[in-house]
Amino acid sequence: MTSLNPVLVETNAHLIECAQYWREADSLAVDTEFVRTDTFYPKLGLIQVCDGNGIWLVDPLAVNDFGPLTDVLAEPGIVKVFHSCSEDLEVLRYALDIVPAPVFDTQVAAGFLGYGFSLGYARLVEAVLDIALDKHETRSDWLQRPLSDSQCHYAAEDVHYLMRVYRRLVDELREKQRLAWVEADMGRLVEEAASVPPAGDYYRRIKGAWKLPPEGLARLQAMARWREQEAREMNRPRNRIVPDRVLLEVARRDPSSRQALFAIDDFHPRAVKRYGDRLLELCRAAAANADVPPDTLPAPLDREARKHLATCRDIVDGRAKALGLAPEVLARKKELESLVRTALTGRPELPPALADGWRHAIVGEELLKHVRETPL
Repeated sequence: MTSLNPVLVETNAHLIECAQYWREADSLAVDTEFVRTDTFYPKLGLIQVCDGNGIWLVDPLAVNDFGPLTDVLAEPGIVKVFHSCSEDLEVLRYALDIVPAPVFDTQVAAGFLGYGFSLGYARLVEAVLDIALDKHETRSDWLQRPLSDSQCHYAAEDVHYLMRVYRRLVDELREKQRLAWVEADMGRLVEEAASVPPAGDYYRRIKGAWKLPPEGLARLQAMARWREQEAREMNRPRNRIVPDRVLLEVARRDPSSRQALFAIDDFHPRAVKRYGDRLLELCRAAAANADVPPDTLPAPLDREARKHLATCRDIVDGRAKALGLAPEVLARKKELESLVRTALTGRPELPPALADGWRHAIVGEELLKHVRETPL
């Protein structure tokens, strides 16, 4: 059984030795600790690795050659086990220029076995292993040095039980013949983690953007693209540059002077002085290019469409209950909404996640038949 006495890895030479040992494993539990309070990109503070026998804490503030580790993370014969891996994959991509593959996410796998959707690590460990964890140090500063004994214990726990949970879940998935389902989802997850969303698409995420007319949406897209590029280049949070709600209001009002910007709530005078002229310039440029408007954003579903969406959810819930799955594993809300929106056009179409593979056979065909037979 793995000891909770982790080994600190603080030199390049030591990392080389460890990586040679890790290469003998067929699976490794991996976790990261990071800080993301005043930066756009997360600051990596620690990397934890467990092979089921030992635990290693790799210090990214001391090690500066991560080649041996990235080689292991990319090794196709070693499964990298995470819990709720989206942020871990993001921080590793940015800090080490690597997206590990193949991966196995125990949080995702838990949903396929009826443990629940988006289950936290401590709750999953308790559910699978009947062990209660004390989740201290969740707000710890992982960039401080030296790390405290409490921090090291917390970090070690995050991978100590992960391998045991992983092996139990894999056994259950094999028994239920669902391991291939999880592996297919893991492949898509890695593909998504390896892609960086275009800066020009961020306007779609701004709450209330759908209310803007085409010319306002063009202004919002231009400003959101600029801010995204600034945030990435300056490594600052988006809202520390200009908040979403301010961009939305500028796009709605289309002010013609810097003075008018001072009247916008939540637009700090210092930010107006620093960025105001640039925003006005972007708005003018968007007007000049009005012949190429951005994609419009859909309004929320109306009452009748929401009723249609609810019946689709009922179908998914019924299939999920029969199979002992979390309903979200079969179909997410955004996927069902996509189906309903295509039905509104008179040409119902399944979204990619439901159009092929095992989901299509289990619930996709039934959903498509339903919306075709009960048109809006």
